[in-house]
Amino acid sequence: NPALRKNLPYDTLKDFAPITQTAVQQLLFVSHPSIPVKGIKDLLALLKAEPNKFNYGSSSSAVALPMELFKSMTGTQIQHIPYKGTAPMMNDLIGGQVHLAIAGAVGAIPHVKSGRLRGLAIGDSKRSATLPDTPTIAESGVPGYQASIWTGMFGPAKLPKALVDLLNKQVVRIVQEPGFKAKMNQMGSDTVGSTPEEWGRFIEVEIGKWAKIAKAAGLRPE
Repeated sequence: NPALRKNLPYDTLKDFAPITQTAVQQLLFVSHPSIPVKGIKDLLALLKAEPNKFNYGSSSSAVALPMELFKSMTGTQIQHIPYKGTAPMMNDLIGGQVHLAIAGAVGAIPHVKSGRLRGLAIGDSKRSATLPDTPTIAESGVPGYQASIWTGMFGPAKLPKALVDLLNKQVVRIVQEPGFKAKMNQMGSDTVGSTPEEWGRFIEVEIGKWAKIAKAAGLRPE
C-alpha cells in the first residue's frame, strides 16, 4: 500500500504494533503449456533469446510487483498486460492469450493439476510444505528472489508490551498446532509464528523492497 496508494490514512510502521506473522501463501510462477519451457532456467534462456516476445498478466498493480522483481533481477523483458480482476486474467492465461503469470498458488494449483497451466517454480525463499516437489525461483537460477502473500496480526501502536507478548504467545501456539497447520496446508498456506520483533523487521524490509520495485517498474501510486 505505501508503494501503490496515495494519501493512506495510516503509517504502516508507526500506527501499528506488530504481534506475529501467522502464515504465508505461496506464489506460483506459471506458464501456458504452449510455451516450450519446463522450468525457470529454460524460461530465462527463452526470454533472453527472444526479448519482448512474451507477456504476463496481473490482476492489479500489487500483483504485478513479483514479476517486476523477477524482471529486475534477471534483466529480462516481459510485456505487462494488466487486468481488472483475477478471473479474466486467469481465463486469458488458460486460453493462451497471456503467456506467463505469478499467481497465488491456491487459485493456480487446480489448473496446473489439470494440465491447463504449467507450474514452473514458487516465489518464496524456501520450498513449501504445500508444494514440496516444486523448486523455488531462487534455486532455479535467480538466487535471492523472494515473494509471497503473507498474513499476520497487528494491534494499535500503543498496545502495552505485556499484551503484545501475551497475544504473540497464544497466537503462535495456535498456528503451530498440527491440526491448524494441516488445515492451512490444505488451503495452500504455510503457518509461521514469529516474534513481534521479527515481524516488525519483516514489514519494514517489505515496504522498502516493494517501493523500490514499484518505482523502477513505473507503477505510480493511485
